[in-house]
Amino acid sequence: MAKTIKTVDKYVLKELLEPFLFGMAFFVAIWLIDLMMGLINLIFAKGVPPTVVGLFFIYSLPPTLVISFPMALLLANLVAFGRMSSDSEITALKAGGYSFARVVTPAILAGLFITFLTLLFNEKLVPVANEKFTRLFRREVTLKRPLPKIAENRFFEAGPGRKFFVRKFNEETKDMFGVVMYEGQARGFPRVIEADRARIEGGVCYFWDGRVSDIHMSGEDRNYTYFKDMEYPIDTHYVNPDHVPDSKNASTMTLVELYAFIKDSEKKGISPGVIAQHWIEFWSKTSIPFAALIFVLIGAPLGSQTTRSGTGIGIGMSVVIIFLYYVLFATGKAFAKGAVVSPFLGVWLPNFLIGAIGIWLIFKSKA
Repeated sequence: MAKTIKTVDKYVLKELLEPFLFGMAFFVAIWLIDLMMGLINLIFAKGVPPTVVGLFFIYSLPPTLVISFPMALLLANLVAFGRMSSDSEITALKAGGYSFARVVTPAILAGLFITFLTLLFNEKLVPVANEKFTRLFRREVTLKRPLPKIAENRFFEAGPGRKFFVRKFNEETKDMFGVVMYEGQARGFPRVIEADRARIEGGVCYFWDGRVSDIHMSGEDRNYTYFKDMEYPIDTHYVNPDHVPDSKNASTMTLVELYAFIKDSEKKGISPGVIAQHWIEFWSKTSIPFAALIFVLIGAPLGSQTTRSGTGIGIGMSVVIIFLYYVLFATGKAFAKGAVVSPFLGVWLPNFLIGAIGIWLIFKSKA
């Protein structure tokens, strides 16, 4: 009997493997289409080297795989159990004394394995990949590629809200002549610094022989100060894109790091709305991986009840279920943001609802 049970388990897992691999290829390709268009644009529109674009592609794979794992497993269950049902194999197994719950057990174990694998990716690979992507994109695109080379009679940026204009530029000494710097203010007109000569070095702009003007709200240049020389600090990563400051967000943190960050924010008295958003991100990191198990619970019984089998039918049903899942996910997050429900309940809402329906459908299929 044990050997027969083991044979059944192997058979079900074998039936799941091929459509799962197809599903991975299909969903990864779907997610990467838009990314590839953007990456190609970086090469031709921004002049980013293909080697750098290749790194962008590599760093995008782990987050894409995390999203695709549950979807591919859903497709695999719909296709595999749909084929077994259409060929009357499930009926034969029931006649042999196996309940549907027993038949679907290896698929559930596969769902647990994919859930664990997704959690592992989310903790070990995704934060690192997201951080590397962000830092590389900021260095090679945001802070470098759009910024024009310092040249005569051209504007260039040197930090948020700070623009330079130079009349003359010495390529050898890096001295700028006839310099005007505009620095945006929170209110009113920008501060204007005019100088005969300036040079940017090591995160500091050195000005010589000029004046600082603070323009009045009326637009009149009433307040100004003359200077012989002045040092003005600017963001070093605008001068050297490799000096990108360390900063993490939810996408680049592990669960442990994000939990510690939330607790630290609570101690600092951060507003409840901001704290709730952090908790939403925290629970999202767990709910998405568990979608793999949830999709098994709903995919296996639905697949076994279809009158027709085939990959096309499976893809169609997968799209509908995935769409429903993310509608519920977005609704739950909206409720959590609005403090209607807790962040945990809001984010896990689709898992609870779809999972409950799946369990009911499994045990409804009696031997």
